[in-house]
Amino acid sequence: MNNYMEKSDIIILLDIDNTLFNTVKLKKSNLSTFELYDEVTDTLKKLSVIATLGILSQGEIAFQNKKLETTQIKNYFLSEHTHIVEYKLDVMKDILEKYKSNAKVFFVDDWLDMLRAAKKIDPTVFTIWMKRGEHANSQKAHSDFTPDATVTNLHDVIPFIKNG
Repeated sequence: MNNYMEKSDIIILLDIDNTLFNTVKLKKSNLSTFELYDEVTDTLKKLSVIATLGILSQGEIAFQNKKLETTQIKNYFLSEHTHIVEYKLDVMKDILEKYKSNAKVFFVDDWLDMLRAAKKIDPTVFTIWMKRGEHANSQKAHSDFTPDATVTNLHDVIPFIKNG
């Protein structure tokens, strides 16, 4: 049996803040400095060859889109896989259902609560905790949830995606 998955069979849903985007720096700059973490562009380039990249992020929609455009990474994400909403928990079930039957889903987020919710909705989702940013060390662990992987750098997700 061939374990190799086609690019179209793998979807990576990425949060924006503290996962791709340096939110701490933005806040310190009075919302004027838009900066990705150093490894993000190179990692997106590598991941886009092996998977379909998507966004699952919350916040003020126009401002989140401005971050993607200003940092010149919006082109890595097809609009049909870009889910920017005011509050993720309200739509997470519908979004994950969209991918459930035809893709291996990886979800990368800096909030344990979001990853936990995703795993409860669809236990097959591979959850990756991006443990960086302003809330990295202040989140409480859940007795009923442990992320499938924990990373501190986006580049570190590549082996998990390749190994499916």
